Amino acid sequence: MAINESIKCRVDSCKHFEKNHCSLTDITVGNDCLTNAKDCSDTECRSFETH
Repeated sequence: MAINESIKCRVDSCKHFEKNHCSLTDITVGNDCLTNAKDCSDTECRSFETH
């Protein structure tokens, strides 16, 4: 599978991790416990920003 250089990854324990990038074509980001996230720590995305 090719590396997707537009998806940066720092989770080296993930099976899709390859040379600081993700080999998936896309990823799903969400939150499991909150319906209205206010901060990136409330989500699974470190790039999250509120509107």
